[in-house]
This record gives sequence, structure tokens and C-alpha cells, in this order.
Amino acid sequence: MAWLTREMNKTAVTRLVHIAWETVGTIVSRVVARTLDSGRLDNLYVIGIDEVSYRKGQKYLSIIMNHAEGRPVWIDEGRSRQTIGKFFTELGPERAADLEVVTMDMSGPYIAEVQAQAPQAEIAFDPFHVVKLANDAVQKVRREEARDLKGTADADVLKGTRWTLLKAPEALSKEEKTKLARVESLNRRVYRAYLLKEELRVLYQCRPQNAPWHLTQWLKWARRSQIPSFIKLAATLTKHRQGVLDAIKHGVSNGPLESLNGRISMLKHRAFGFHSASALIAMIFLCCTHLPINLPT
Repeated sequence: MAWLTREMNKTAVTRLVHIAWETVGTIVSRVVARTLDSGRLDNLYVIGIDEVSYRKGQKYLSIIMNHAEGRPVWIDEGRSRQTIGKFFTELGPERAADLEVVTMDMSGPYIAEVQAQAPQAEIAFDPFHVVKLANDAVQKVRREEARDLKGTADADVLKGTRWTLLKAPEALSKEEKTKLARVESLNRRVYRAYLLKEELRVLYQCRPQNAPWHLTQWLKWARRSQIPSFIKLAATLTKHRQGVLDAIKHGVSNGPLESLNGRISMLKHRAFGFHSASALIAMIFLCCTHLPINLPT
């Protein structure tokens, strides 16, 4: 049953074996509990922490991945500091002392618990998350300007540049480059926000020895930009400066976790009918790790 569930969708499994999907979930949970590698928390040096929504109503799972193997090693319901505390309780102080780098977004509860339980580990903030904060700031400026200019031709131009402003210059089509040029000539504030976003993205192309200077200059520019959303972002990145630079220093990100989250999204559809977090967690371990599930033939 576990092999079938890993290879087939819900409808195919239930039609083939003629049992309820809830029963399939129970079987999968038992098989995973029996076959999951008990040593998966050994030899952890570089890990990633992320959250994924599994149901409506603020229902989340916290996932921890071993970057060396690209596989999840620990999953539990919730995204609080107490949730990650359960991981460190299971890990134990000796193995926690081996952690060298932890990648994550700027989640306060995750940061606090890692600093408390593994103070020697360097926290590296995911580059994608940092650039996303800048993208959000650009879109906030664009919406504000479009609202202030409502009813004018300039507002129509801004409304049509949402995706253009999010793209990197090298990815722009000829039409999008024309749109960007119109923004530059019509609204300097939005264009300045776009340049700030792009200059922050360039930070991740810097060598580790050059990145601190580049970030310092960017923070100065953002603070004097007179754009509230970027002034706020500069304050956030100043607070988390070392974690931003550590991601560049070690060349790490939460990219593998984002890829895993994509697979989990597909599993959520396949596992429709599993009403508990534990059933979905079992499915994740079944389908996203190399559990030794052998057919009896």
C-alpha cells in the first residue's frame, strides 16, 4: 500500500485496492514510523528551516532539511518557537553543537530558538526572501503612486507595469523595456524604487569580501531615498545585516526547501481527505525521502 501511494494518486489507489483513503493514511503512517531512518538527525551541519501552509485557517508545518542530502529530516505542526524547540529537544545538545549554518527567512521565532539552542551556528537569511521584501516595497510604492494619480494617464501606465517592475533588466522583453522607460520619464519615485530593488539584487552577485561595502552603500541610499517602504526595509536589513552577509559568505539559500514546498503542494492535492497534519507529514516522508519500500515479490 505504501508503494502504491508513493507511485499513484488517491483515486487510482482506492479504486485498485477497494479501501477508504483514510485507511490508506493510517497504513502510510505506520509504514513511515517503522522505516524512517532513526539516524537522520546525525551529522547535521548545514540545515534549512521553512514553513508551509497545509490547510486554510493559518495551519502550518515547520520543516527542517539537511542541505547536504537535500531531504527533510524533521517536520512538525506549527511555526512557533515552541515548535522548533521540539526539534532541538529531539536533536539534543551534543548534536545541536555540531550545527554550523542554518538557513531561514527572517522569522522571529525561528531566529530566537536557533540562537538559544545553537548559538555557535551562523544564521543565513535566504536571498530570495530578502529580494522579495524589496519587490514588495516596489509594489507598495507603485500602488501608492497609482492611487494618488487615479484618473490620469500616468496612473494607467503604472497599473500596467506590475510584472515589469518585478523582472530583472536582463529578462525584460522589448515591450517591457519600453514600459520601464515610460515609468522613468513619468514617475521618478517609482523608478527610484525599482533601482533600489535592482541594486539590492546585485548584492548577491558580489564576492563575499565586497558584499559588506555594497550592503553599507545600499543601506545609506535606502535611508535617504524618502520612500517609507525602503526606509523600513533598510531598518530591517540593518537589524539582520550579518545574516544577509552570511548567506553570501557560505553560498547557501532556502532554494532546496522551496523546491520541496512545491512537491508538498502536489502532495496536498494527492492527500486530499487526510484531515490531520500527521497524515500529511507521513506522506511527505514517504514521497520526499528514500524510504526503503520494497514490494513483496
